[in-house]
Amino acid sequence: MKVLYLFDGSAFLYRSFFALPPLSTSSGFPTGAIYGFLRSILAILKTEKPNYMAIVFDLPAPTQRKLAYSEYKSKRPPTPDPLKVQIPVIKELINLLGIKLLEVPGYEADDLIAYLTQKAKKEGFKVKIYSPDKDVLQLVEGNQVVVINPISEEVFDENKVIEKFGVPPQKLADYLALVGDKTDNIEGVKGVGPKTAINLINTFGSVENILARWDEFKKLFPYADKNSLELSYWLVKLKPPEDLNIDIGELKRKEPNLSLLRKKLEGLEMKSIIKDLDKIFAQRSLF
Repeated sequence: MKVLYLFDGSAFLYRSFFALPPLSTSSGFPTGAIYGFLRSILAILKTEKPNYMAIVFDLPAPTQRKLAYSEYKSKRPPTPDPLKVQIPVIKELINLLGIKLLEVPGYEADDLIAYLTQKAKKEGFKVKIYSPDKDVLQLVEGNQVVVINPISEEVFDENKVIEKFGVPPQKLADYLALVGDKTDNIEGVKGVGPKTAINLINTFGSVENILARWDEFKKLFPYADKNSLELSYWLVKLKPPEDLNIDIGELKRKEPNLSLLRKKLEGLEMKSIIKDLDKIFAQRSLF
């Protein structure tokens, strides 16, 4: 079975920037995020040898969620300037590595990953998603679609999602809408924690059923707000773009431009990364 590897590039960026001590070139250009990002990607190239691969990014343009709810993710701090200047460099290096880079204005990386996953499944691919974001766990399906948390290295198949949250992947949006998500500033229902959310899903079946049987639900949670729950559910559900048309064949890795890649890495003073590339591509005699 062919395997498609999908990476949440924005999550990898932030993880690399905050997890490593500040690094910079002798001229003072920050390189910590670039170094950590490349280390993560090269480790996958070395161990998994993917043929089909895409790295997906968020864009700073407002998303449909932000336009609908101005408080969405409003508590997150702005991107630090030392990280901002590294992002274009990382994207250039991705292209030089021959890896597909994908970003679409108005859509979050999760939504694009959902789109690619749906398409790949229809074409008989297995999909491995690398992301620490719990929202993408909605996409897990048996062993065909799995999510790998790059921080904890946990592999989430369907059983692992049930073990962690108490609900299967297809009910995770219902669960998150009920308990809320502080990270994204999603309220949830006051008084509903994880155990109660599981019980409610077992009783009602879904948030849509709760909304349809609101009078019954309101007796249990008199302070609940119907519009708020409806909005929370809409916010947490993944939204694959309907107007996008990407052929999975476009995600096949291309020949890397190793000579230019090496030149760029020399300018960034990343000798250890160059050594790694030497090892990975040694058999091709291109270095």
